[in-house]
Amino acid sequence: MAKTRTYYDLLISCPSDVKEELQLINEQVDNFNRMFGRINNISIDTKHWSKDSYPQSGGKPQELLNQQFVLDCDAAVAVFWTRFGTPTDEYGSGTEEEIEKLIQSGKQVFLYFCEKEAKLSDVNWEQYQKIQEFKEKYKGKGIFSTYSTLEEFEQQFLNHLTLYFLDKHVKGGEEPSESKSELSIKGVSDGEPIENMKVTRSSFSNSEFIAHLKTEIMKQFDSIKQCHLISEQEEANKTNSWPTVTLSFIERITQEVAVSAIKQKTICDFAENNDIEINQNSFFDLGGLKQKESPIIAGSLKYVGTDEAKEKLKEIDRLFDNIKEYDQWISYSEKLDSKYYLRLCLSNQGNRYDEDIDVKIFIKEGLLCKPEDIPVPGYQIIEECEKIILPVFHDSPSLLINAYDEYPIEPNIPVIPYFSVEENAKQLKEKFKRRLNNIFIYEYYNQNGYDILTFKQPYLKHKNNVLFPSVLVFNSEPDSIRFEIQSKFSSDIVTSEIEFN
Repeated sequence: MAKTRTYYDLLISCPSDVKEELQLINEQVDNFNRMFGRINNISIDTKHWSKDSYPQSGGKPQELLNQQFVLDCDAAVAVFWTRFGTPTDEYGSGTEEEIEKLIQSGKQVFLYFCEKEAKLSDVNWEQYQKIQEFKEKYKGKGIFSTYSTLEEFEQQFLNHLTLYFLDKHVKGGEEPSESKSELSIKGVSDGEPIENMKVTRSSFSNSEFIAHLKTEIMKQFDSIKQCHLISEQEEANKTNSWPTVTLSFIERITQEVAVSAIKQKTICDFAENNDIEINQNSFFDLGGLKQKESPIIAGSLKYVGTDEAKEKLKEIDRLFDNIKEYDQWISYSEKLDSKYYLRLCLSNQGNRYDEDIDVKIFIKEGLLCKPEDIPVPGYQIIEECEKIILPVFHDSPSLLINAYDEYPIEPNIPVIPYFSVEENAKQLKEKFKRRLNNIFIYEYYNQNGYDILTFKQPYLKHKNNVLFPSVLVFNSEPDSIRFEIQSKFSSDIVTSEIEFN
């Protein structure tokens, strides 16, 4: 009984140093045809310049090979080890040109990099460097595999060959009428791309983090209110013991310790604003705690008093510091909450990848909050804000949306400790601003009443999404935004006007 068999052509594209793999490829194709091809009525034929090309005039060598059989192949397998190959007019080697041409036409390419040891005397380092550059181009894009032994390559190749061609055959082996990318801009909500973009407001002021800070301060108030002190003299009389005698020629008691006016005001203001009842006299009473100064070591101070008094002074100092930190968090959170935020991703829902994608965003002048306009936190919280707030600006990747990963490398500039608080604060603010600029990496322009942001996405796979470099921040709520997208493999400029409800 006659059977219909489907034939697929597989191009073998390897530089001259890959010989053992060339033999293995032919063997594994034969194994595929024997084990899977017959029962599924499919067959794979290999194509290689050594057996499928013929002498021809009237063109350049690689172009003639492309016309004779390369571009008619359904898929290709390419292997690199130490040689990249001979350059062509447009590409670094004939193998690179064949790979790129087939990928651009939507064909499958099985790409492998060999990591076997090689004799140093046999390695052309210029060729090897070209391989590394080519490999880096496709790093992280799921296009190639590596192997260290021939056995590993053999297993990988047969597995990949089987998975691809059986799946292709089951789906009917139909190729799309036209292979192209389909680029657009989508909103982001809860890690998913959405068609209806939403401008949102933040609620940092009402976050659990801020609430926790306030709760801890309230506990400190309760702890200090429960601390009732008696003076050291009263303690001595109570225990019928003599008070400590100070040798005036060694150290002298200078004055009784008191909580400073600014600390008392800060603490009392917080208590009043948060309905905390305190008796100011007893709350700041330190039980007659005194300080002594050594005439031998200038500026050396020690406290004279009960352990409870010393501990209460420390608690009041910690309370003051925590309130100052809390106030800075509230002030900074309110500034962030006054802004508007838009989370976006670049989407490719076509049936082929795209490269060199240029995105332009047009925003009515005056609405955009640029990096230099984003508020910088206060000195006491700025380092914590680097951990908590900065990640919010470039969002987190999810199962459906990849992270943007073309950020510049941040220079490691250490913060040198100074005795001056002002100098330390200045350094930390400069560091914070540098990190902001490394997140908001857009190029900014102003033209015809619009602020224009641009950025480049080097590569985007088909059926894939990638986050914008950062969340877009606005001083006022926008009513619309316009986009333009240009790319290497799209002949048209994609434009879109997005209106917000």
